[in-house]
Amino acid sequence: MKTVLLRALPVLLVLAPLAPAEAQWVFVARKAAQRIREITTENEQANARSEFVTVIIEAPADRVFSVALETVKKNPNARLLMADSVPRRLQAVEGDRKATLNVAELNDEVAELMVAVTSSMSEPPASPRIVATVMNLCEQLNKKCTVE
Repeated sequence: MKTVLLRALPVLLVLAPLAPAEAQWVFVARKAAQRIREITTENEQANARSEFVTVIIEAPADRVFSVALETVKKNPNARLLMADSVPRRLQAVEGDRKATLNVAELNDEVAELMVAVTSSMSEPPASPRIVATVMNLCEQLNKKCTVE
């Protein structure tokens, strides 16, 4: 019995630090979940604007991607350029705006949705529409998202 404990001790010592790290990750993820963040950058020389929206959603990444893809397909004003379910990435255009959407799996039940839109400075900012679309995705996933 004593030899079994002595053999198991190194394994336990190696794995012990991982338990608090996992607990801290879960705490951080829960604090950040369903909070939509947005960033806008403008390049006047190139007459271009880039807008980014991210949100961590407590839902499986494949489910988030499929809901996002269906939302784009149902939008009569958008044209889907590409969709790839393996890296969970799609690109679409609407007028002069080009959007890229990525869904990253953080764990089996948590995903990060990232949307980047580029447009000309003559177009009105897209971030209000992006945020509204992300809010719609959250509703479809039965999650309550907030804007930070």
